This record gives sequence, C-alpha cells and structure tokens, in this order.
Amino acid sequence: MNNIKILKSNIDVSRFLKQLQDHPEDWGSQKNLDDSQQLDPTKYTVTVDVLQLVMGGITHEGEYVGNTEICIPTPAHDKHPKILSYLKKQFGNIYRCGFLALPVGEIVGSHIDEGTYYRTKDRYHLSIQGTYKYTVGEESIIVKPGTLFWFNNDLHHSAENVGDDVRIAFVFDSDIKYKHN
Repeated sequence: MNNIKILKSNIDVSRFLKQLQDHPEDWGSQKNLDDSQQLDPTKYTVTVDVLQLVMGGITHEGEYVGNTEICIPTPAHDKHPKILSYLKKQFGNIYRCGFLALPVGEIVGSHIDEGTYYRTKDRYHLSIQGTYKYTVGEESIIVKPGTLFWFNNDLHHSAENVGDDVRIAFVFDSDIKYKHN
C-alpha cells in the first residue's frame, strides 16, 4: 500500500481512553455551536462528535482555516496530557489534533483535506476504540484499537464504523516523520 501505512499496532491505548472517560464534558463541540455556526439540518447530518485539543484559527473573517498555520489549544488540551506526551515522543511536533467519535454503522464521507496548511504536514490516526474501515483512494484497511497509521490526505479518504462500539480515533498532524523506536 502506498497511501496508507500502518506504523505500529497493539499500542496500549487504555490510558488515553481513561482520560476521555474522566472528562466526558469535553465532548459535544459540534452541538455547542451558536446558530450562525450550525449546519443546515435539512442539508447535513452530523453524526461525528469532535473533541479538539488543538484547532486551526484565522486572523480575519472570511479567511479559510485550511490556509493558515494558526494552531490554538482548546480548554480540553491540558486534560489529555498522556496521549500528547506519547505522540510527542514519537513525532516531536504535534499541530492540530483531536478525538473523533463515530457511531456504529456511520460513515465519514469521502473528502480531501484542502489548504496550504496540509502541504507541510502529514496526517495520522491513532485508533482508541472500535473497529473501522479506512479508505484512501482505492486502498482500504480495517483498523482496530491500538493502531497508529499515516495516510495520504491529498487523496479522497473516508471512514466507516464496522464494529460494535463507537469508533474513537485521535487524528493529528505533524511535520516530522514517525520515529521507529
């Protein structure tokens, strides 16, 4: 496979899951948007829940967040030091990152991460809970908890929860390649 690379399997993610369980109030960022930020429910259904630790930012209204290098830690950032510490040992620099929860049977539709920000970063997943099918271009893998992988986010990619539990993945960006220790 050229567009998906499993970097490590069988990582003990229990400590990361425990921190998530200790802070359930951090979830629901998509549900707490004000009316001007809400997606039109007649056009869109949002089933993915997001818990961002570092989010992108803009300097002025109308600027596209995918074209800025601004990275802003959220209030949840300091509540999840174990996953950040683990990944910083492997990658050094961690930029935008967060947990994504996908209910059983749901999908994240095919998309490409667009913008100049992504030209200098690689995108990774660390699976925390659940089993999901991940597709990049024409390549697919089944991802189980404890799997760390890179993927080519310049191509269309999607996820489908094929397991019996909510899929939780930690998605993050780095400009440093994985250190194979």
